[in-house]
Amino acid sequence: MILVMRMVMKMDRFPAWVEVDLDAFKLNISQIREHLDHRADILLVVKADAYGHGAVRISRLAVECGVKMLGVATLDEGRELREACIDLPIIILSPVLPQELREVLENDLAVTTSSVAFAQAASDTAGSMGKICTMHIEINTGMGRAGLSQDSAVESILQMKKMENLDIEGIFTHFPASDSDYDYTSDQIEMFTDIVSRLKAHSVTFRYIHCANSAAIINFPESQFNMVRPGIMAYGHHPSIDLKDRIEVIPVMSFKSRLILVREVKAGESISYGRTYIAPHPMTVGVIAAGYGHGMSHRLSNRGMVLFRGEKVPIVGRVTMDMTMVDLTGFESPVVGEEIVIFGRQREGSISADDIAQWDGTLNYEVLCRISKRVVRVYFRSGRVESTKSLLGVHELL
Repeated sequence: MILVMRMVMKMDRFPAWVEVDLDAFKLNISQIREHLDHRADILLVVKADAYGHGAVRISRLAVECGVKMLGVATLDEGRELREACIDLPIIILSPVLPQELREVLENDLAVTTSSVAFAQAASDTAGSMGKICTMHIEINTGMGRAGLSQDSAVESILQMKKMENLDIEGIFTHFPASDSDYDYTSDQIEMFTDIVSRLKAHSVTFRYIHCANSAAIINFPESQFNMVRPGIMAYGHHPSIDLKDRIEVIPVMSFKSRLILVREVKAGESISYGRTYIAPHPMTVGVIAAGYGHGMSHRLSNRGMVLFRGEKVPIVGRVTMDMTMVDLTGFESPVVGEEIVIFGRQREGSISADDIAQWDGTLNYEVLCRISKRVVRVYFRSGRVESTKSLLGVHELL
């Protein structure tokens, strides 16, 4: 159960938090719409807690933005939204287990299928409950992960259409390289379009036909059909650096912490586990209240940076579960409680999720998704704190 409290809350009580700019999210959705064919609805991807931004709050805002459908990856992600009284259509984009179908139907969630056998299980389960299972069929045109084989797709779908208790409302495919491989993605679109056309010749049509992820919305307008599936772009990041000049979106999230200790370290002293950093000279070291238990990668040890007073300062020693050390040598009188920006803006300085990803050898997607639930989410609207979400629940501010 979600605890809702009305209270006045000071921002300086949080040792580690993320700030989520709801106005930036709305602007990003508007920017995406500018690139859509007028027929195309939005299926907003809110899996992985809306890429770390908070699925419930983002989904409520998506309703305001006119989003048609929400996409999650697991049954529990869908249940969370239903328990928060979000009544938009919700589709579980990853395959679910047959034994999860009863709860899927109880929560009015749509499923995807990659096999005739699963479709039959869904039909049988729905029939035993006196319900109809809403379903989208995935076609594997080259992702190599899930989906019906393109060679047998038409025959398989014709079998599914004969099953009772199914509402097969959608068909889709997924692009592995719409940000980088034009020819491969063009071939996928052609294969998928051919399957849809052949099915139409058999009088099989769908309410929703969707392929376009964030990159494809920009690079392949012909893939938009009548629904698109933006994810990373809605949260203000580009799936590829090549798209930065093609659509202007604003990062929705900033990740921040505070100094909890300031220490003077002598030359020759070691810092953190493994003694991987030995002070080369007398140093001022700040300890911040964030580590890999909050979502900072251990791979940032001795290579990442954070912002302090608007300037980039290096991480020294290994990132630990709860704390990280940074070099504050040369700054005048750092004090406990001062703000540290892990990614975001501070004064004239900035560190992006892309910067973190480069230092970490990963993707901006992972940088966002791995921020843990112990980090408080602070939601801003019109420049003011609207609400916060912590492990204790949701707090609506006066």
